[in-house]
Formats: sequence, C-alpha cells, structure tokens
Amino acid sequence: MALTVIRTARPSSAWQESYVRVEKGQRLIIDAEGAWSPDLQNRTGWCGADGVPKTPGSSDYLLPGTNIGALIAKIGDVVFAVGSRYDNPAPADGVIFLAMNESPNNNNQAGSLLAQIIIFDDE
Repeated sequence: MALTVIRTARPSSAWQESYVRVEKGQRLIIDAEGAWSPDLQNRTGWCGADGVPKTPGSSDYLLPGTNIGALIAKIGDVVFAVGSRYDNPAPADGVIFLAMNESPNNNNQAGSLLAQIIIFDDE
C-alpha cells in the first residue's frame, strides 16, 4: 500500500517541509510539474522541475553542480536532486523538505511546482 501527498513547492532556497516522513531504503517517488523561474540576474527564464538545462549551480547554491532552478529535496542531512521525477529508495530517515536549487543570496523568483510524493510501505 502507498501514501500519496501533493505539496506546492515555492521557488525559494528556503527548505519547505512536506510533513511526510520516510525511512531509509523505503521506496520514494516524487513527481513534479509546473513552471517556475529562478533568479537569473536581470533576465527571466522559466523552467520546470529539471531546472535550466546545462546551467549547473555554483558552490553557493543549495546543491552545487545540479541545474539552477531544479527541484531538490533534503531528508536529514542528505540533499539530493529530484527534478521532474525521482523514483529511488529514500537516502535517509526523516521528513522530506523541498526547495529550488537556488543561491540563498538571490531573491527574485516566480511561479511554483506541484510535487506528488508517494511513499510505499515496506513489504
């Protein structure tokens, strides 16, 4: 049996609690859709949950090396890329937090994503 929850992810580098708790190794699916715009310094660039193609974030981003504007998640101290679809075992125990891969120094974002979070019971 599975639990399904839908959450709105705001375009921000601030971690947003999903109120969904997982156990390490539990099957976790996150599907995301919608459009948002990271702060691209004097220009607007809309993207989906996979972020701006071929534009990895630098060391001041939440998840360096992952596309700017991509949907990312954090469970405990583990931060990982989600994008438009994540279907893997949970990397840690804890509550799922969502955010845009963005620099905390930037604050000119727009839009939102809907994230469908599905967790499966251990069987």
